[in-house]
Amino acid sequence: MEIAQTPDEEPAIQQPGLSQLREAVANHLGRRLPGRSNFRQDLVAGVSLAISNVPDGMANGLLVGVNPIYGLYASMFGPFVGGIVSSTQLMVITTTAAASLATGQALDSLSGDARASALALMVLLIGIFQIVFGLLRFGRLIRFVSYSVMTGFLTGVSALLVLNQLPVITGYAATGSNKVTQTFDLIAHIGEINLPSLGLAILTFILAATLPRTRLGSLGTLTAIIIPSALVAIFSIDSVEIVRDVGEIPSGFPMPILPSFSSISLDVLSGAAAVAAIILVQGAGVSQSVPNLDGSRRSISRDFLAQGAANTASGLFGGLPIGGSLSATALNVIYGGRTRWAAILAGLWMAVIVLIFPSAVSFIAMPALGALLILAGLRGIQIREMVAIFRIGWPSGMVSITTFLATLFLPIQAAVGLGVVLSALLYLARSSNDISVVELVKRDDETIEERQPPRELPSNQATVLDIYGNLFYAGARMMERLLPSPRNAQKPVVILRLRGQTNLGATLIEVLSNYADKLQDVDGQLYLTGISEGARRKMLQTSKLRLTGPVRIYEATSVRGQSTNEAYEDAQAWLVGENGNATPDEAQPDSLSH
Repeated sequence: MEIAQTPDEEPAIQQPGLSQLREAVANHLGRRLPGRSNFRQDLVAGVSLAISNVPDGMANGLLVGVNPIYGLYASMFGPFVGGIVSSTQLMVITTTAAASLATGQALDSLSGDARASALALMVLLIGIFQIVFGLLRFGRLIRFVSYSVMTGFLTGVSALLVLNQLPVITGYAATGSNKVTQTFDLIAHIGEINLPSLGLAILTFILAATLPRTRLGSLGTLTAIIIPSALVAIFSIDSVEIVRDVGEIPSGFPMPILPSFSSISLDVLSGAAAVAAIILVQGAGVSQSVPNLDGSRRSISRDFLAQGAANTASGLFGGLPIGGSLSATALNVIYGGRTRWAAILAGLWMAVIVLIFPSAVSFIAMPALGALLILAGLRGIQIREMVAIFRIGWPSGMVSITTFLATLFLPIQAAVGLGVVLSALLYLARSSNDISVVELVKRDDETIEERQPPRELPSNQATVLDIYGNLFYAGARMMERLLPSPRNAQKPVVILRLRGQTNLGATLIEVLSNYADKLQDVDGQLYLTGISEGARRKMLQTSKLRLTGPVRIYEATSVRGQSTNEAYEDAQAWLVGENGNATPDEAQPDSLSH
Protein backbone atom coordinates (compact mmCIF):
# COMPACT_ATOMS: atom_id res chain seq x y z
CA MET A 1 0.00 0.00 0.00
CA GLU A 2 1.50 3.37 -1.01
CA ILE A 3 1.00 6.44 1.07
CA ALA A 4 0.23 9.50 -1.02
CA GLN A 5 2.62 12.38 -0.45
CA THR A 6 1.13 15.85 -0.30
CA PRO A 7 3.08 18.95 -1.26
CA ASP A 8 3.06 20.04 2.38
CA GLU A 9 5.02 16.95 3.39
CA GLU A 10 8.03 17.57 1.11
CA PRO A 11 9.50 20.52 3.04
CA ALA A 12 9.22 18.45 6.20
CA ILE A 13 11.47 15.81 4.62
CA GLN A 14 14.08 18.38 3.46
CA GLN A 15 14.06 20.52 6.60
CA PRO A 16 16.38 18.35 8.72
CA GLY A 17 19.05 18.54 6.02
CA LEU A 18 18.85 22.34 5.90
CA SER A 19 18.90 22.68 9.66
CA GLN A 20 21.92 20.39 9.88
CA LEU A 21 23.68 22.48 7.25
CA ARG A 22 22.92 25.70 9.16
CA GLU A 23 24.11 24.10 12.39
CA ALA A 24 27.33 22.90 10.75
CA VAL A 25 28.01 26.38 9.31
CA ALA A 26 27.25 28.01 12.67
CA ASN A 27 29.54 25.61 14.50
CA HIS A 28 32.32 26.22 11.97
CA LEU A 29 32.00 29.99 12.28
CA GLY A 30 31.78 29.65 16.03
CA ARG A 31 35.13 27.91 16.04
CA ARG A 32 36.72 30.41 13.66
CA LEU A 33 35.22 33.73 14.78
CA PRO A 34 35.93 34.98 18.31
CA GLY A 35 33.16 35.82 20.74
CA ARG A 36 32.48 39.43 21.63
CA SER A 37 34.65 39.43 24.78
CA ASN A 38 37.47 37.55 23.05
CA PHE A 39 37.32 39.87 20.06
CA ARG A 40 37.82 42.93 22.29
CA GLN A 41 40.89 41.34 23.85
CA ASP A 42 42.22 40.25 20.46
CA LEU A 43 41.67 43.74 19.08
CA VAL A 44 43.70 45.35 21.88
CA ALA A 45 46.40 42.69 21.59
CA GLY A 46 46.53 43.18 17.80
CA VAL A 47 47.06 46.94 18.11
CA SER A 48 49.77 46.47 20.73
CA LEU A 49 51.50 43.81 18.64
CA ALA A 50 51.48 46.02 15.54
CA ILE A 51 53.05 48.89 17.47
CA SER A 52 55.68 46.57 18.95
CA ASN A 53 56.47 45.13 15.52
CA VAL A 54 57.25 48.56 14.01
CA PRO A 55 60.71 48.98 15.59
CA ASP A 56 61.46 45.25 15.41
CA GLY A 57 60.52 45.07 11.73
CA MET A 58 62.65 48.07 10.79
CA ALA A 59 65.58 46.80 12.86
CA ASN A 60 65.47 43.44 11.11
CA GLY A 61 65.41 45.20 7.75
CA LEU A 62 68.63 46.88 8.83
CA LEU A 63 70.01 43.47 9.83
CA VAL A 64 69.35 42.04 6.36
CA GLY A 65 70.96 45.13 4.80
CA VAL A 66 67.92 46.41 2.90
CA ASN A 67 65.38 49.21 3.23
CA PRO A 68 63.79 48.94 6.73
CA ILE A 69 60.31 49.31 5.16
CA TYR A 70 60.71 45.71 3.98
CA GLY A 71 60.59 44.67 7.61
CA LEU A 72 57.22 46.39 8.00
CA TYR A 73 55.91 44.60 4.90
CA ALA A 74 56.92 41.29 6.47
CA SER A 75 55.29 42.28 9.77
CA MET A 76 52.11 42.97 7.83
CA PHE A 77 51.77 39.74 5.84
CA GLY A 78 53.39 37.35 8.32
CA PRO A 79 50.92 37.68 11.22
CA PHE A 80 47.94 37.92 8.84
CA VAL A 81 48.64 34.84 6.68
CA GLY A 82 50.28 32.87 9.46
CA GLY A 83 47.45 33.62 11.87
CA ILE A 84 44.92 32.16 9.42
CA VAL A 85 46.81 28.91 8.73
CA SER A 86 48.76 28.13 11.92
CA SER A 87 47.59 25.38 14.28
CA THR A 88 49.16 27.23 17.23
CA GLN A 89 46.61 29.98 17.61
CA LEU A 90 48.65 32.47 19.65
CA MET A 91 51.91 32.08 17.73
CA VAL A 92 52.86 35.27 15.89
CA ILE A 93 54.74 34.75 12.63
CA THR A 94 56.85 37.83 12.00
CA THR A 95 60.47 38.93 11.56
CA THR A 96 63.10 37.25 13.76
CA ALA A 97 66.70 38.24 14.37
CA ALA A 98 68.06 34.76 13.58
CA ALA A 99 66.33 34.58 10.20
CA SER A 100 67.30 38.15 9.29
CA LEU A 101 70.93 37.67 10.29
CA ALA A 102 71.22 34.41 8.34
CA THR A 103 69.62 36.04 5.31
CA GLY A 104 71.95 39.01 5.50
CA GLN A 105 74.96 36.69 5.59
CA ALA A 106 73.71 34.68 2.62
CA LEU A 107 73.34 37.90 0.58
CA ASP A 108 76.59 39.42 1.84
CA SER A 109 78.15 39.59 -1.63
CA LEU A 110 75.26 41.64 -3.08
CA SER A 111 74.20 45.25 -2.61
CA GLY A 112 71.61 47.75 -3.76
CA ASP A 113 68.91 46.62 -6.18
CA ALA A 114 70.65 43.28 -6.75
CA ARG A 115 70.41 42.53 -3.02
CA ALA A 116 66.72 43.50 -2.87
CA SER A 117 65.92 41.35 -5.92
CA ALA A 118 67.81 38.35 -4.53
CA LEU A 119 66.08 38.84 -1.16
CA ALA A 120 62.61 38.61 -2.72
CA LEU A 121 63.57 35.41 -4.53
CA MET A 122 65.19 33.96 -1.42
CA VAL A 123 62.14 34.61 0.77
CA LEU A 124 59.90 33.02 -1.86
CA LEU A 125 62.18 29.95 -1.95
CA ILE A 126 62.11 29.78 1.85
CA GLY A 127 58.32 29.67 1.70
CA ILE A 128 58.36 26.93 -0.94
CA PHE A 129 60.84 24.83 1.06
CA GLN A 130 58.73 25.17 4.19
CA ILE A 131 55.49 24.25 2.41
CA VAL A 132 57.16 21.13 1.01
CA PHE A 133 58.51 20.24 4.48
CA GLY A 134 55.02 20.66 5.91
CA LEU A 135 53.35 18.54 3.22
CA LEU A 136 55.96 15.79 3.79
CA ARG A 137 55.27 16.02 7.53
CA PHE A 138 58.89 16.72 8.41
CA GLY A 139 57.79 18.14 11.77
CA ARG A 140 58.74 14.83 13.37
CA LEU A 141 62.38 15.40 12.39
CA ILE A 142 62.65 18.43 14.68
CA ARG A 143 63.17 16.18 17.68
CA PHE A 144 66.49 15.03 16.20
CA VAL A 145 68.01 18.50 16.64
CA SER A 146 69.54 18.32 20.11
CA TYR A 147 68.97 21.00 22.72
CA SER A 148 72.76 21.41 23.08
CA VAL A 149 73.15 22.25 19.39
CA MET A 150 70.17 24.59 19.34
CA THR A 151 71.35 26.46 22.47
CA GLY A 152 74.84 26.90 21.02
CA PHE A 153 73.44 28.05 17.69
CA LEU A 154 70.97 30.57 19.15
CA THR A 155 73.63 31.94 21.51
CA GLY A 156 76.00 32.32 18.56
CA VAL A 157 73.31 34.10 16.54
CA SER A 158 72.68 36.46 19.45
CA ALA A 159 76.40 37.21 19.77
CA LEU A 160 76.61 37.82 16.01
CA LEU A 161 73.63 40.13 16.32
CA VAL A 162 75.56 42.29 18.79
CA LEU A 163 78.79 42.27 16.78
CA ASN A 164 76.91 43.02 13.55
CA GLN A 165 75.54 46.29 14.91
CA LEU A 166 78.74 47.71 16.39
CA PRO A 167 79.66 49.47 13.09
CA VAL A 168 76.11 50.86 12.90
CA ILE A 169 76.14 52.46 16.35
CA THR A 170 79.73 53.73 16.05
CA GLY A 171 79.52 55.03 12.48
CA TYR A 172 82.75 53.22 11.55
CA ALA A 173 82.78 50.90 8.51
CA ALA A 174 84.81 48.00 9.90
CA THR A 175 86.57 45.56 7.57
CA GLY A 176 87.35 41.88 7.99
CA SER A 177 86.44 38.39 6.78
CA ASN A 178 83.83 37.85 9.51
CA LYS A 179 82.14 39.74 12.33
CA VAL A 180 84.79 38.79 14.87
CA THR A 181 87.66 40.17 12.79
CA GLN A 182 85.58 43.25 11.98
CA THR A 183 85.12 43.84 15.70
CA PHE A 184 88.89 43.68 16.24
CA ASP A 185 89.32 46.16 13.38
CA LEU A 186 86.83 48.49 15.08
CA ILE A 187 88.74 48.25 18.36
CA ALA A 188 91.99 49.01 16.54
CA HIS A 189 90.41 52.20 15.11
CA ILE A 190 88.50 53.24 18.21
CA GLY A 191 89.52 56.86 17.65
CA GLU A 192 87.58 57.02 14.36
CA ILE A 193 84.13 56.30 15.79
CA ASN A 194 81.31 58.84 15.43
CA LEU A 195 80.62 60.08 18.96
CA PRO A 196 77.12 61.52 18.21
CA SER A 197 76.10 58.12 16.77
CA LEU A 198 77.46 56.26 19.79
CA GLY A 199 75.79 58.69 22.18
CA LEU A 200 72.40 58.31 20.51
CA ALA A 201 72.81 54.52 20.55
CA ILE A 202 73.54 54.53 24.27
CA LEU A 203 70.51 56.77 24.88
CA THR A 204 68.32 54.39 22.84
CA PHE A 205 69.67 51.38 24.72
CA ILE A 206 68.82 52.91 28.09
CA LEU A 207 65.36 54.01 26.98
CA ALA A 208 64.53 50.65 25.34
CA ALA A 209 65.58 48.81 28.50
CA THR A 210 63.53 50.99 30.87
CA LEU A 211 60.51 52.54 29.11
CA PRO A 212 58.62 49.26 28.42
CA ARG A 213 58.53 48.71 32.19
CA THR A 214 56.71 52.00 32.73
CA ARG A 215 53.11 52.89 31.94
CA LEU A 216 54.09 53.26 28.29
CA GLY A 217 54.16 49.46 28.01
CA SER A 218 54.18 48.42 24.36
CA LEU A 219 54.80 52.03 23.30
CA GLY A 220 58.06 52.09 25.28
CA THR A 221 60.25 50.52 22.59
CA LEU A 222 58.75 52.72 19.89
CA THR A 223 59.34 55.80 22.05
CA ALA A 224 62.94 54.70 22.59
CA ILE A 225 63.71 55.13 18.87
CA ILE A 226 61.49 58.20 18.36
CA ILE A 227 63.32 60.34 20.95
CA PRO A 228 66.87 59.91 19.51
CA SER A 229 65.51 60.33 15.97
CA ALA A 230 63.78 63.55 17.01
CA LEU A 231 67.06 64.84 18.49
CA VAL A 232 68.81 64.21 15.17
CA ALA A 233 66.14 66.18 13.32
CA ILE A 234 65.91 69.04 15.85
CA PHE A 235 69.66 69.62 16.12
CA SER A 236 70.39 68.76 12.45
CA ILE A 237 73.09 66.21 13.30
CA ASP A 238 74.13 65.44 9.74
CA SER A 239 76.89 63.01 10.74
CA VAL A 240 74.30 60.53 12.06
CA GLU A 241 72.84 58.22 9.41
CA ILE A 242 69.06 57.96 9.14
CA VAL A 243 66.80 55.49 7.32
CA ARG A 244 66.40 57.83 4.35
CA ASP A 245 70.15 57.54 3.72
CA VAL A 246 69.75 53.78 3.25
CA GLY A 247 66.97 54.06 0.65
CA GLU A 248 63.79 55.89 -0.23
CA ILE A 249 60.67 54.82 1.63
CA PRO A 250 57.90 54.02 -0.89
CA SER A 251 54.43 55.28 -0.07
CA GLY A 252 51.20 53.34 -0.35
CA PHE A 253 50.43 49.64 -0.20
CA PRO A 254 53.08 47.30 -1.72
CA MET A 255 52.10 45.58 -4.94
CA PRO A 256 52.89 41.91 -5.61
CA ILE A 257 55.84 41.29 -7.92
CA LEU A 258 57.10 37.90 -9.03
CA PRO A 259 60.84 37.83 -8.18
CA SER A 260 63.30 37.48 -11.03
CA PHE A 261 64.83 34.02 -11.17
CA SER A 262 67.93 35.54 -12.77
CA SER A 263 69.02 36.33 -9.22
CA ILE A 264 69.23 32.64 -8.32
CA SER A 265 72.64 31.34 -7.24
CA LEU A 266 74.16 28.67 -5.01
CA ASP A 267 74.36 31.18 -2.14
CA VAL A 268 70.68 32.06 -2.53
CA LEU A 269 69.59 28.40 -2.73
CA SER A 270 71.72 27.18 0.17
CA GLY A 271 70.86 30.28 2.17
CA ALA A 272 67.13 29.73 1.59
CA ALA A 273 67.39 26.10 2.74
CA ALA A 274 69.39 27.07 5.83
CA VAL A 275 67.09 29.94 6.80
CA ALA A 276 64.02 27.73 6.23
CA ALA A 277 65.47 25.18 8.65
CA ILE A 278 66.34 27.85 11.22
CA ILE A 279 62.84 29.31 11.08
CA LEU A 280 61.15 25.92 11.39
CA VAL A 281 63.23 24.84 14.38
CA GLN A 282 62.56 28.13 16.14
CA GLY A 283 58.87 27.97 15.24
CA ALA A 284 58.61 24.45 16.63
CA GLY A 285 60.05 25.67 19.93
CA VAL A 286 57.54 28.53 20.04
CA SER A 287 54.65 26.18 19.21
CA GLN A 288 55.57 23.79 22.02
CA SER A 289 55.65 26.60 24.57
CA VAL A 290 52.21 28.11 23.81
CA PRO A 291 49.19 25.81 24.19
CA ASN A 292 45.88 26.66 22.52
CA LEU A 293 43.44 28.13 25.03
CA ASP A 294 40.53 26.14 23.59
CA GLY A 295 42.39 22.88 24.10
CA SER A 296 42.71 22.07 20.39
CA ARG A 297 45.73 20.09 19.24
CA ARG A 298 48.75 21.67 17.58
CA SER A 299 50.58 20.25 14.60
CA ILE A 300 54.22 21.11 13.91
CA SER A 301 53.80 20.11 10.26
CA ARG A 302 50.79 22.42 9.88
CA ASP A 303 52.80 25.21 11.49
CA PHE A 304 55.46 24.49 8.84
CA LEU A 305 52.78 25.12 6.21
CA ALA A 306 51.70 28.32 7.97
CA GLN A 307 55.24 29.72 8.01
CA GLY A 308 55.73 28.64 4.40
CA ALA A 309 52.53 30.39 3.29
CA ALA A 310 53.53 33.52 5.24
CA ASN A 311 57.00 33.60 3.66
CA THR A 312 55.54 33.07 0.20
CA ALA A 313 53.28 36.09 0.71
CA SER A 314 56.13 38.14 2.20
CA GLY A 315 58.39 37.31 -0.75
CA LEU A 316 55.77 38.28 -3.32
CA PHE A 317 55.29 41.66 -1.63
CA GLY A 318 58.99 42.41 -1.01
CA GLY A 319 59.15 41.50 2.68
CA LEU A 320 61.80 39.87 4.86
CA PRO A 321 61.86 36.19 5.87
CA ILE A 322 59.56 35.49 8.79
CA GLY A 323 58.86 32.75 11.30
CA GLY A 324 57.38 31.96 14.66
CA SER A 325 58.74 34.70 16.92
CA LEU A 326 59.23 33.89 20.59
CA SER A 327 59.26 37.55 21.66
CA ALA A 328 56.19 38.53 19.61
CA THR A 329 54.29 35.45 20.76
CA ALA A 330 55.16 36.20 24.38
CA LEU A 331 53.89 39.76 23.90
CA ASN A 332 50.68 38.39 22.37
CA VAL A 333 50.08 36.39 25.54
CA ILE A 334 50.98 39.36 27.77
CA TYR A 335 48.68 41.69 25.81
CA GLY A 336 45.78 39.29 26.38
CA GLY A 337 45.39 37.64 22.98
CA ARG A 338 42.81 34.85 23.12
CA THR A 339 42.52 33.45 19.58
CA ARG A 340 44.30 33.49 16.21
CA TRP A 341 42.51 36.79 15.50
CA ALA A 342 45.02 38.69 17.63
CA ALA A 343 47.79 37.90 15.11
CA ILE A 344 45.49 38.46 12.12
CA LEU A 345 44.45 41.88 13.45
CA ALA A 346 48.10 42.74 14.15
CA GLY A 347 48.81 42.27 10.45
CA LEU A 348 45.85 44.44 9.50
CA TRP A 349 46.91 47.21 11.88
CA MET A 350 50.43 47.10 10.44
CA ALA A 351 48.88 47.65 6.99
CA VAL A 352 47.22 50.80 8.35
CA ILE A 353 50.57 52.00 9.74
CA VAL A 354 52.32 51.38 6.42
CA LEU A 355 49.62 53.27 4.51
CA ILE A 356 49.41 56.31 6.81
CA PHE A 357 52.92 56.80 8.25
CA PRO A 358 55.50 55.70 5.65
CA SER A 359 57.28 59.07 5.50
CA ALA A 360 57.85 59.07 9.28
CA VAL A 361 60.00 55.97 8.89
CA SER A 362 62.49 57.96 6.77
CA PHE A 363 63.67 59.99 9.75
CA ILE A 364 64.43 57.10 12.13
CA ALA A 365 68.07 57.23 13.29
CA MET A 366 70.07 54.17 12.27
CA PRO A 367 72.07 54.03 15.56
CA ALA A 368 68.73 53.80 17.39
CA LEU A 369 67.78 50.70 15.39
CA GLY A 370 71.26 49.25 15.94
CA ALA A 371 70.99 49.75 19.70
CA LEU A 372 67.61 48.01 19.66
CA LEU A 373 69.16 44.98 17.94
CA ILE A 374 72.08 44.92 20.38
CA LEU A 375 69.62 44.85 23.28
CA ALA A 376 67.78 41.96 21.64
CA GLY A 377 71.08 40.14 21.07
CA LEU A 378 72.22 40.53 24.67
CA ARG A 379 68.92 39.17 25.91
CA GLY A 380 69.31 36.15 23.63
CA ILE A 381 72.78 35.13 24.84
CA GLN A 382 72.04 32.07 26.99
CA ILE A 383 75.11 31.86 29.24
CA ARG A 384 73.15 30.18 32.06
CA GLU A 385 71.82 27.52 29.70
CA MET A 386 75.30 26.86 28.30
CA VAL A 387 76.68 26.38 31.83
CA ALA A 388 73.79 24.03 32.68
CA ILE A 389 74.54 21.95 29.57
CA PHE A 390 78.20 21.60 30.62
CA ARG A 391 77.10 20.44 34.06
CA ILE A 392 74.98 17.72 32.47
CA GLY A 393 78.02 16.28 30.70
CA TRP A 394 81.09 17.35 28.77
CA PRO A 395 79.99 15.77 25.43
CA SER A 396 76.86 17.94 25.36
CA GLY A 397 78.88 20.96 26.45
CA MET A 398 81.50 20.48 23.75
CA VAL A 399 78.80 20.09 21.10
CA SER A 400 77.17 23.32 22.28
CA ILE A 401 80.46 25.25 22.29
CA THR A 402 81.44 23.88 18.87
CA THR A 403 78.12 25.00 17.38
CA PHE A 404 78.53 28.42 19.03
CA LEU A 405 82.01 28.94 17.55
CA ALA A 406 80.92 27.65 14.13
CA THR A 407 78.11 30.22 14.11
CA LEU A 408 80.59 32.99 14.89
CA PHE A 409 83.24 32.09 12.31
CA LEU A 410 81.45 30.18 9.55
CA PRO A 411 78.60 31.14 7.22
CA ILE A 412 75.20 30.42 8.72
CA GLN A 413 74.55 27.66 6.16
CA ALA A 414 77.70 25.83 7.24
CA ALA A 415 76.92 26.34 10.93
CA VAL A 416 73.41 24.91 10.46
CA GLY A 417 74.79 21.91 8.57
CA LEU A 418 77.42 21.31 11.23
CA GLY A 419 74.75 21.55 13.93
CA VAL A 420 72.64 18.90 12.20
CA VAL A 421 75.68 16.59 11.87
CA LEU A 422 76.63 17.13 15.52
CA SER A 423 73.05 16.38 16.61
CA ALA A 424 73.12 13.12 14.66
CA LEU A 425 76.53 12.13 16.03
CA LEU A 426 75.49 12.96 19.58
CA TYR A 427 72.33 10.90 19.16
CA LEU A 428 74.23 7.93 17.74
CA ALA A 429 76.92 8.12 20.41
CA ARG A 430 74.42 8.20 23.24
CA SER A 431 72.20 5.55 21.70
CA SER A 432 75.11 3.17 21.19
CA ASN A 433 76.54 3.68 24.66
CA ASP A 434 73.22 3.64 26.49
CA ILE A 435 72.85 -0.14 26.19
CA SER A 436 72.63 -2.50 29.14
CA VAL A 437 72.12 -6.25 29.45
CA VAL A 438 70.66 -7.69 32.68
CA GLU A 439 69.90 -11.22 33.80
CA LEU A 440 66.40 -11.93 35.08
CA VAL A 441 66.23 -14.33 38.04
CA LYS A 442 63.16 -15.45 39.96
CA ARG A 443 63.44 -14.97 43.72
CA ASP A 444 61.84 -17.05 46.48
CA ASP A 445 59.11 -14.43 46.98
CA GLU A 446 58.07 -14.82 43.30
CA THR A 447 59.48 -11.41 42.31
CA ILE A 448 61.91 -11.00 39.44
CA GLU A 449 65.37 -9.67 40.24
CA GLU A 450 67.66 -7.97 37.74
CA ARG A 451 71.29 -9.00 38.12
CA GLN A 452 74.56 -8.35 36.43
CA PRO A 453 74.80 -11.08 33.78
CA PRO A 454 77.64 -13.59 34.05
CA ARG A 455 80.66 -13.12 31.84
CA GLU A 456 80.43 -16.76 30.78
CA LEU A 457 77.29 -18.81 30.36
CA PRO A 458 76.69 -21.72 32.77
CA SER A 459 76.40 -25.20 31.31
CA ASN A 460 73.06 -27.02 31.07
CA GLN A 461 71.09 -23.98 32.21
CA ALA A 462 68.82 -21.38 30.68
CA THR A 463 69.87 -17.78 31.17
CA VAL A 464 67.21 -15.12 30.67
CA LEU A 465 68.59 -11.78 29.46
CA ASP A 466 66.79 -8.48 29.03
CA ILE A 467 68.05 -5.61 26.90
CA TYR A 468 67.70 -1.89 27.60
CA GLY A 469 68.43 0.67 24.92
CA ASN A 470 68.18 1.30 21.20
CA LEU A 471 69.64 -1.59 19.20
CA PHE A 472 70.48 0.56 16.19
CA TYR A 473 73.63 -0.61 14.43
CA ALA A 474 76.07 0.89 16.96
CA GLY A 475 73.83 -0.22 19.82
CA ALA A 476 73.73 -3.75 18.41
CA ARG A 477 77.53 -3.89 18.42
CA MET A 478 77.56 -2.67 22.01
CA MET A 479 75.07 -5.41 22.98
CA GLU A 480 77.31 -7.98 21.26
CA ARG A 481 80.16 -7.08 23.62
CA LEU A 482 77.89 -7.30 26.68
CA LEU A 483 76.40 -10.74 25.98
CA PRO A 484 77.82 -13.60 28.14
CA SER A 485 80.36 -15.77 26.34
CA PRO A 486 79.37 -19.40 25.62
CA ARG A 487 82.98 -20.42 24.99
CA ASN A 488 83.50 -22.71 28.03
CA ALA A 489 79.89 -23.87 28.46
CA GLN A 490 78.09 -27.04 27.39
CA LYS A 491 74.48 -27.02 26.21
CA PRO A 492 73.65 -23.49 27.42
CA VAL A 493 70.32 -21.88 26.56
CA VAL A 494 70.02 -18.10 26.19
CA ILE A 495 66.55 -16.54 26.28
CA LEU A 496 66.91 -13.03 24.92
CA ARG A 497 63.98 -10.66 25.45
CA LEU A 498 63.55 -8.23 22.55
CA ARG A 499 60.14 -6.85 23.42
CA GLY A 500 59.77 -3.28 22.12
CA GLN A 501 62.52 -3.70 19.51
CA THR A 502 60.15 -3.36 16.58
CA ASN A 503 62.76 -2.44 13.96
CA LEU A 504 65.47 -5.10 13.67
CA GLY A 505 68.22 -3.78 11.44
CA ALA A 506 70.75 -5.76 9.42
CA THR A 507 73.47 -5.21 12.05
CA LEU A 508 71.33 -6.59 14.86
CA ILE A 509 70.38 -9.67 12.82
CA GLU A 510 74.07 -10.21 12.02
CA VAL A 511 74.93 -9.96 15.73
CA LEU A 512 72.19 -12.45 16.65
CA SER A 513 73.33 -14.81 13.89
CA ASN A 514 76.94 -14.74 15.09
CA TYR A 515 75.85 -15.35 18.69
CA ALA A 516 73.63 -18.25 17.61
CA ASP A 517 76.60 -19.82 15.78
CA LYS A 518 78.71 -19.59 18.94
CA LEU A 519 75.95 -21.26 20.94
CA GLN A 520 75.58 -23.98 18.34
CA ASP A 521 79.31 -24.73 18.57
CA VAL A 522 78.76 -25.76 22.22
CA ASP A 523 75.42 -27.50 21.49
CA GLY A 524 73.46 -24.56 22.87
CA GLN A 525 70.22 -22.82 21.90
CA LEU A 526 69.09 -19.19 21.39
CA TYR A 527 65.45 -18.30 22.07
CA LEU A 528 64.27 -14.82 21.04
CA THR A 529 61.12 -13.66 22.83
CA GLY A 530 58.77 -10.68 22.62
CA ILE A 531 59.22 -10.52 18.84
CA SER A 532 56.82 -8.19 17.02
CA GLU A 533 55.06 -9.24 13.82
CA GLY A 534 57.22 -6.88 11.76
CA ALA A 535 60.43 -8.18 13.32
CA ARG A 536 59.30 -11.77 12.76
CA ARG A 537 58.76 -11.09 9.05
CA LYS A 538 62.26 -9.64 8.73
CA MET A 539 63.74 -12.68 10.42
CA LEU A 540 61.89 -15.01 8.07
CA GLN A 541 63.02 -13.03 5.03
CA THR A 542 66.69 -13.23 5.93
CA SER A 543 68.83 -16.32 5.66
CA LYS A 544 71.10 -15.19 8.49
CA LEU A 545 69.09 -16.80 11.30
CA ARG A 546 68.45 -20.50 10.95
CA LEU A 547 65.12 -20.64 12.70
CA THR A 548 64.86 -24.40 12.27
CA GLY A 549 68.19 -24.94 14.04
CA PRO A 550 69.59 -23.39 17.21
CA VAL A 551 67.32 -20.33 17.03
CA ARG A 552 63.65 -20.18 17.98
CA ILE A 553 61.43 -17.11 18.04
CA TYR A 554 58.43 -16.42 20.26
CA GLU A 555 56.06 -13.68 19.17
CA ALA A 556 54.97 -11.03 21.63
CA THR A 557 51.45 -11.22 23.01
CA SER A 558 49.27 -8.72 24.82
CA VAL A 559 50.28 -10.40 28.10
CA ARG A 560 53.66 -9.07 29.16
CA GLY A 561 56.18 -11.86 29.73
CA GLN A 562 54.02 -14.65 28.29
CA SER A 563 56.36 -15.42 25.37
CA THR A 564 59.40 -15.42 27.66
CA ASN A 565 57.71 -17.77 30.12
CA GLU A 566 56.82 -20.11 27.25
CA ALA A 567 60.41 -20.05 26.01
CA TYR A 568 61.64 -20.77 29.54
CA GLU A 569 59.44 -23.86 29.83
CA ASP A 570 60.58 -25.08 26.40
CA ALA A 571 64.19 -24.57 27.48
CA GLN A 572 63.60 -26.71 30.57
CA ALA A 573 62.06 -29.47 28.47
CA TRP A 574 64.97 -29.37 26.01
CA LEU A 575 67.54 -29.48 28.81
CA VAL A 576 65.76 -32.45 30.40
CA GLY A 577 65.84 -34.29 27.10
CA GLU A 578 69.49 -33.45 26.52
CA ASN A 579 70.51 -34.47 30.05
CA GLY A 580 68.84 -37.89 30.00
CA ASN A 581 67.61 -38.82 33.52
CA ALA A 582 67.72 -35.32 34.90
CA THR A 583 64.40 -33.98 36.15
CA PRO A 584 63.20 -30.50 35.28
CA ASP A 585 64.02 -29.30 38.80
CA GLU A 586 67.56 -30.66 38.52
CA ALA A 587 68.12 -29.18 35.10
CA GLN A 588 66.82 -25.74 35.89
CA PRO A 589 65.23 -23.65 38.68
CA ASP A 590 61.56 -22.69 38.65
CA SER A 591 60.29 -21.04 35.48
CA LEU A 592 60.24 -17.29 35.19
CA SER A 593 56.91 -15.52 34.98
CA HIS A 594 57.51 -11.86 34.17
